[in-house]
Amino acid sequence: MNWTMSVPVPVEFGTGSLERLTKYLYGVNKVLVMTGRHAMQATGVTDRLRDLLENAGVECLVYDKVSVEPNFEEVEEARALAREFGADVIVGCGGGSALDAAKATAVAATHPGPIMDYVAGGPRAITEATLPNIAITSTSGTGSHVGRVSVLSDRGQGIKRALASDYLYPRAAICAPEILRTMPPEVTANTGFDAFTHALEGYLSTVDNPMGLVCAQEAMRIIYRTLPKVIQHGDDLDLRSEMAWADTLSGVSLATNAVLIPHVIGMVLGGRYGLTHGPAIASVMIACLEHSRDGAVGKLANVARLLGCVEPWSDDALADWAIEAIEQFIASLGLERSLTEYGVPKEDFDDIAEEVRTTFGMRVDADPVPTDADGLARILRRSVER
Repeated sequence: MNWTMSVPVPVEFGTGSLERLTKYLYGVNKVLVMTGRHAMQATGVTDRLRDLLENAGVECLVYDKVSVEPNFEEVEEARALAREFGADVIVGCGGGSALDAAKATAVAATHPGPIMDYVAGGPRAITEATLPNIAITSTSGTGSHVGRVSVLSDRGQGIKRALASDYLYPRAAICAPEILRTMPPEVTANTGFDAFTHALEGYLSTVDNPMGLVCAQEAMRIIYRTLPKVIQHGDDLDLRSEMAWADTLSGVSLATNAVLIPHVIGMVLGGRYGLTHGPAIASVMIACLEHSRDGAVGKLANVARLLGCVEPWSDDALADWAIEAIEQFIASLGLERSLTEYGVPKEDFDDIAEEVRTTFGMRVDADPVPTDADGLARILRRSVER
């Protein structure tokens, strides 16, 4: 066994945990809060956060223009605000987009050049000059509150890329169920499935470590059982807490184990067509699993057991059961639409596959069945022909 594990984020979990934020702000004078355009303001969370900071003697400035899929231009705008304001800490409050934008702003505020220079494989490196960031999550799906990745789009170029560095780990994460229950059912389904895929792909990955595998398995078990319930009963704090715990577990898995072909296809689809991450992954997941099946029969058999299959079948039969159960799970969440239903033309499939292979080759190679661009194009075609 030869592996590295880093899970450095303290998580404040449970009802009322937002009030514990201030213990991570010792010596801090000014905070820039990054949030979305609607949800956190409409539900009063932004005002609650502002009051909490001001009562602690911390000056607060709110940037509330983060998009559902954050564009690099928003980070550049926030960079200027952070520098002018003299922010000591960047706080992300909201879904994964707000948390990712906060991480990227923490880099941009202290580093020269365009923020897209710092994406993985870019010309510049993220350094320890990065400002601390704190994550207050309002969704149970992205795992960003315990992760080292920030995903940004460049809509002009039609691309979606990731910054990745240990310097992006939040100083602290806040998981308060009373904030999480503000999510509407559609967002709950989309983000919850994203969390499930983090765990599933991390578990099937050939790049893994023992902690990531343990976290991934428990996350899958909880989400499969809980997500359909919480969509129907969004005010239930116990269900919201279960999903928040599973999202945290899948986030740890994401930080240690590699995501695979479904996720990087989702990245390219998000950049090119603006598809939301969870639905984009759902549209190709079953075709991807069918592609990867023969290299992951044993693990898929265990996935079947995690999802509740108690039949004394062979691993081959259990692997098939797992894929069918995940397909039914996707349908139960209302995410069974195909790529063409989302407006992705079949004639683009070869170009999409080439971008996936060229840009995210390491993730493709971590799949149980690595493939080339032609193989990726076959997966895309299979996803709409099933």
